[in-house]
Amino acid sequence: MSPKAASFALLAAIGILALLVYANSLANGFVWDDPIILTRQLVVFRSFGDVLLPPRGIPQFSPDYYRPLTVASYLLDRLIGGGSPFMFHFSVVLFHAATAALVYLFGITLFGRDRCGIATAAAGAALFAVHPVHTESVAWAAGRSDVLATCFLLAALVVHSGGPGSLRRSLLTGACTVLALGAKEISVAVFPLLVIQDTVSGRLMDLPVTGWLRRYGGVLTAGAIYVALRRAAIGEFIGSAPGEALEGGALGGVIGAAGGYLAKLVWPVGLSAYIDHVPSGPWVIVSAVTLVFVSAIAIAWWRRRKRVPATLVMWIGLTLLPSLPIVWKIPEAPMAERYLYLPSVGFCLLVGYGLSPAWRRDRRTRAFVAAGLVIVLTLAAAGTVRRNRVWRDDVSLWEDTARKSLVSGMPLRSLATAYQQRGRVDEARQYFERALGRRNSPVGLQAIYSNLGTLAMQAQDFATAERNYRQALDMNPNAPDMLFNLGLAILQGQGATPAAAENAMGFFLRAQSLSPHDGDIQAALGQTYAIRGDRPRAIQHLRRAVELSVSPASRERVKNFLEELERAELGGH
Repeated sequence: MSPKAASFALLAAIGILALLVYANSLANGFVWDDPIILTRQLVVFRSFGDVLLPPRGIPQFSPDYYRPLTVASYLLDRLIGGGSPFMFHFSVVLFHAATAALVYLFGITLFGRDRCGIATAAAGAALFAVHPVHTESVAWAAGRSDVLATCFLLAALVVHSGGPGSLRRSLLTGACTVLALGAKEISVAVFPLLVIQDTVSGRLMDLPVTGWLRRYGGVLTAGAIYVALRRAAIGEFIGSAPGEALEGGALGGVIGAAGGYLAKLVWPVGLSAYIDHVPSGPWVIVSAVTLVFVSAIAIAWWRRRKRVPATLVMWIGLTLLPSLPIVWKIPEAPMAERYLYLPSVGFCLLVGYGLSPAWRRDRRTRAFVAAGLVIVLTLAAAGTVRRNRVWRDDVSLWEDTARKSLVSGMPLRSLATAYQQRGRVDEARQYFERALGRRNSPVGLQAIYSNLGTLAMQAQDFATAERNYRQALDMNPNAPDMLFNLGLAILQGQGATPAAAENAMGFFLRAQSLSPHDGDIQAALGQTYAIRGDRPRAIQHLRRAVELSVSPASRERVKNFLEELERAELGGH
């Protein structure tokens, strides 16, 4: 087999390996944030303009995010699959397979196209395809942003390195760059990575001004377009979410988190969907020593002209760096495994580089190393297949996470919510009460009291429901969901009378002003106006509710009520 044919066969094999390892995730349902995205956020995006410049007031939509490609991928999945979970998982698995193939192509640009370079790139890409730390990004539909960003970032690097600078190549690199940036903000790492890549290859030597413009014009234009769109969409470039004080100090937290991330790359066991604290104590010292040691090795490699492994170490650092401020920005969830998807490219190719001397040795040595690699890949693949099942549904996800969480109340309250949705009311109440004894942010306490209120509503205990909803509202007086729930408790607890409607109306109107795109709030307003005898306003709000799409449990009821009021209004005229 010719080297070219062998390289193509390996490319296909790596993509197929990635598909096989994640095949069982295609049976997963929607978990965690998936229903919020599908039923509350996507309904707001009605045009290409909405994707590029999202409307204000989207329910539970982060003010820091500008990810039009990610949003567009959700819309495409819904268009093709009609809202079924399969398509939302299938597209992510396909992108992961494409990313693994691009890791291989990028590895060849670093290691060369001879037999040793191809084997080294293939080893690293195969490890990337099966690494268990990727399950959060690939097996969870809402974790896709890292997969999309990494895929297009690698595409930009591969295109950029494919030959002499040309306008066509520069424009294609720019197109890949703007897509990567539109998937997730971590893609800003593409700019230093492109320069490092050209430094290693020697392409920056003696470039005239026109050469610089031809080589980097596309990617710089992509960056300018992204900055302009982001500022137009969210009003600023960095984002407005405030930071919080971190127990133990910010520096210690960042060092501990960096060490924890490196440990997960090397030894991906005990994976958890929700990491509620940064490793501290002696771990910070161990992490600091490790980071200094790794940095010293990278510097030594660079000085000795071993720039490929130094580049891979820098890749890990540069792509991990944007995730480290999360440590003090969101102390309740300071780390997440999905943040390792892009940094793992550098790690996996570095492992492949470590095996490269073996491919130049005798046949016996090559066979021995290949056998060891197959064992590692098999164990990693088995771990990934097993971990995929954890993301099957909310019960399996949060049962696994709650066992591993010792600090935060979030996994316990999420497990309680999953039990609540399954009708396991007693277990749900038990876990909500247990969650109150853990560390909870005001948002977390609000969620617990809100769900306890909902359990009381289901039991027709409206007084307890109202009390819990008021406690939830104390955590955040401007929470539209809590205003909506409290209004319902008052309306139903007081018998849905005109007096009750009058008492509930203020809460519904405040909720609407804070969340104008929420169909359930519009439906509640329609019901309240109807009780008060104001049919025209009731019809107006119910039509708006149908347009926005209310929750599945209420959809038919709202439509039937709207038709009844419309017939009555026509009969009255």
